Amino acid sequence: MPKTKGGLGVLNLRLQNDALLLKQLHKFYMKSDTPWVHLIWHKYYSNKVPHAAREIGSFWWKDVLRLSTLYRGVAKCTLGNGSTITFWNDLWSDNILSYKYPRLFSFAIDPSISVQNTIQAADLASLFNLPFIRTSI
Repeated sequence: MPKTKGGLGVLNLRLQNDALLLKQLHKFYMKSDTPWVHLIWHKYYSNKVPHAAREIGSFWWKDVLRLSTLYRGVAKCTLGNGSTITFWNDLWSDNILSYKYPRLFSFAIDPSISVQNTIQAADLASLFNLPFIRTSI
């Protein structure tokens, strides 16, 4: 507790550490102009969405990336070119689309597809497993 409330004023180190790691994760997702951000983007995520791909990199980086769920829960994405935003599970429009359209999401071939890849698809039918429709002959 804070000293003003009768406590010793000792910080919660776990909470403090997570806050500092979230700050680094924010720099990463915002692609700040720092060498470590460029290195990680170009080495591991040149054509992938970081939180949709399997964990890669050092164990330090994996620990930081595990906080991406918490980070994405409080952040709204700015679309840009859409290469780092998942179409279904990130908040880039008014709602998270997998929650708003669960039935349509259930037919998606790739639930982790980026917004960019969705826009660049040749046709919408290629993005979904279409139900088998029986027609009478």
